[in-house]
Amino acid sequence: MTSVERISNEIERLETQHEEALIQLKNAERELEELNEYRIELAPAAFTGDEVADKNLMVLEGEASKLSRGARLARNAAKEFERLIEEARKRRAQERQHLARERFDELAAERYELGIEVEEAMSALLGTLESYEAIHSEQVACAQDFGGYSPATKPPHTLIQEWLVSRLKEYLGLSSIDHYYDNPLFEVDDLAAKREDEGR
Repeated sequence: MTSVERISNEIERLETQHEEALIQLKNAERELEELNEYRIELAPAAFTGDEVADKNLMVLEGEASKLSRGARLARNAAKEFERLIEEARKRRAQERQHLARERFDELAAERYELGIEVEEAMSALLGTLESYEAIHSEQVACAQDFGGYSPATKPPHTLIQEWLVSRLKEYLGLSSIDHYYDNPLFEVDDLAAKREDEGR
């Protein structure tokens, strides 16, 4: 159980106790109100010397005193529970902030490591693309020698640009019209062919 969950359980318990205190307070106030009506009714008779009324009034006053004390305790308890709930909510908010900060720092470190991986991958990609361009130039020269060069063949920059846009459009904020370039580079490159010994 996490610290936030523990504090949340504490708040739930305090809220239940607060609710119970409010119910007790409400019941005590209602009973006091009823007792006061009886006390008012008995007051004239007790005042004029009616012993039975006077005894009943004394009993009612004793009960009223107990109820008043109970109401006072319930009221004070409810206020204290409110204070404790507010204090626990503040602690929970602080704990959430603390945990969020810790997780933020962990993610920042992970992001940094991923940034290194991306940079390494980008360096490897750029190096490979330079080799791609060199091969293209040599391949075109060979094709011209045996008459197999087609001017319609896309230069490597255009081919790679369209392929990269198609593959990275989400990150570049660009849109690719031709979904043909969603395929792997070796499939969209007209001058690429699998080695014969790889096909076996």
